[in-house]
Amino acid sequence: MGSPEAAAPISENGVGGHGNGRANAPNDPATDDGGVRWCAVRDEVKECQSFVGVISQLTGYVWKCIQKEKAQDCLESIKKGEADLVNLEAGLAYIAFINYSMKAIANEIYYDRSKTYEAVAVVNRRVCENNEKISLMDFKGHKSCHGGYSTVAGWNYPINHIKNLFNDEKMNDKEIATSFFSRLCAPSEVEGFDTCNVCGKENETCNETGLYYGHSGAFRCLVEELGDIAFVKGDTALFYSMEGPHNQSWSTKSLRDFMYLCPKGGCREINGYPADCSFGTVSANVIMAHNSMPNKKRMYVLETLTNTSLVDALYSPIDIRNNLFSPR
Repeated sequence: MGSPEAAAPISENGVGGHGNGRANAPNDPATDDGGVRWCAVRDEVKECQSFVGVISQLTGYVWKCIQKEKAQDCLESIKKGEADLVNLEAGLAYIAFINYSMKAIANEIYYDRSKTYEAVAVVNRRVCENNEKISLMDFKGHKSCHGGYSTVAGWNYPINHIKNLFNDEKMNDKEIATSFFSRLCAPSEVEGFDTCNVCGKENETCNETGLYYGHSGAFRCLVEELGDIAFVKGDTALFYSMEGPHNQSWSTKSLRDFMYLCPKGGCREINGYPADCSFGTVSANVIMAHNSMPNKKRMYVLETLTNTSLVDALYSPIDIRNNLFSPR
């Protein structure tokens, strides 16, 4: 099946799928309260439009995309009943669970990709060659780049690792990070939790739409030598180095210029499979819904998302979804 037809606009901030001629019955679970409303963050909306187009072709039910500027806006919209679903990185999903009365409805949809990824530290090769026994402790007082505050790979795993090294239960994660690193770049989707004195002006917030947000942004922070170490996904450097399939205008350095820094010390070549050079394995993104979603609607959404025909169409070779279903 080819790339699905884009959905037609229905409002200023939302788009809905084209119908297939089937009338929506009053008891259709997806239309009892106006359809299923998927909250898409920034450029995710393009993938969302194609996604709801595929669903409408296969089911005839009404799905809509609602675009917001940050994940926190989506959480607020779902809390107010203005949206139903959002796709979140595991760390942000925990925030949604704790602070917004939301729970997972399904794991991220995959077709030919792993359901997990590795959390790694990437550093310049020269520091590894200059010190074969180099460890994370050698970066105390240095500058760091993070895939995002509260993200599992970019923040939670490495900061918890540092916390365990010091065995200090009194300090919170932000205090640990700012006392260990001299300066940080850690943008956040949640207002008030970012810190970016490496990648922004002093005392300014990190823009979640800025140059250094996400795993690719953290790697860019390292490439441009704003930071000395980047905490990212295991394949980020592979994708965004000079030779990588997703290389950008800022991808001015070769993959050979970087190495993994292992949690137990030493470095390893970057190949996308860090093994014991990983800080931990991160689960796939989580599709979250509010606890108040009716069970009938919840089951319909789950059945739709796990529909084999939908998954095949969604991951057609010419239309790979990189934004809606995978953290950058």
